Amino acid sequence: MTTYPSLPLSYDLEEGSKTGLPAKDRLGAFGWRRTINDTYFDLQVSFVQPQSFFGSLNQVGLDQMGVSYYHANTVHYKRELITSPDPEQSVLITFPISGKVSFSQHKRDLISGPGAFFIELSHLPYEFYHNKEASLYVIKIPLSLLTSQVSQIEREFARSLSLESGVGRLLFFQITHIINTINQYELTDIERHVLEQQLLNLLVLHLSSPTEALMSSNTDVQSTHLKRIESYVYRNLHNPDLSPATVAKACHVSVRYLHKLFKGAPYSYSEWVKSMRLKQAHQLLKSQPFLSIYEIAQKVGYGDQSYFSRIYKKHFGYSPKDTIYKQ
Repeated sequence: MTTYPSLPLSYDLEEGSKTGLPAKDRLGAFGWRRTINDTYFDLQVSFVQPQSFFGSLNQVGLDQMGVSYYHANTVHYKRELITSPDPEQSVLITFPISGKVSFSQHKRDLISGPGAFFIELSHLPYEFYHNKEASLYVIKIPLSLLTSQVSQIEREFARSLSLESGVGRLLFFQITHIINTINQYELTDIERHVLEQQLLNLLVLHLSSPTEALMSSNTDVQSTHLKRIESYVYRNLHNPDLSPATVAKACHVSVRYLHKLFKGAPYSYSEWVKSMRLKQAHQLLKSQPFLSIYEIAQKVGYGDQSYFSRIYKKHFGYSPKDTIYKQ
């Protein structure tokens, strides 16, 4: 029975080396491409020496989340721009156990190693690689699970976040516990859901902690303003006029400062408002299908049904009517 490391700072690289991998668990370049794309996202996978590549990936499913143990030698991944993003967008949260990995997304670059983790957004292009052997834990989680509990989580992409706090170490232990438990026991759906909820609670607690807030580029004052703006916009999605001037005035900040708050995000203020409107429309179409498309468009600030349907389809890849029929 394979077991996985319990501490990021004490992991022995040799334990996960090629000689330590059972032959049945060892994948070559061709199998690795297929496995990576099936487990995570559609990625371009390239190798310096395909003939000598080896890797191993053990993925376990919870309820909505997936957790995996990854070990491989030199490899490079590239995510292209997605023209029709999945409405149920996911993120990857990567925890290096051994070795160092390089990650680049939306003008942010980082090198991450044991004792830290980082977030990868699925709807933006990125590059991810390691030049030597590396072992990782990777969580795949629907973005909606995080955004419902952590304000502006998308601002934290491609930042090196520490695991050195007590909560961080508990989070790492929980990932180890989940993989080992599911590999050793047959769990019911309820038991998997409980494990997922425990992991989600630790993630939310850690990402919301004052330590991470201080490591972020946002000060406490900026975070307070962002929360006020987010709350105001969400409560007023029915209002067609959520222009920077209108919202800045309502939230007692200048227009210039409002735009500054969104400078570090992967979207502008206007793009964010549109995304908020469309996500709310998506939820209403699924939860209140008895409403007409025109009524839902009005509830999220669009008076022109044709325009609403057009931008909705461009954003999600299918029409509002199709959303109702998909249920």
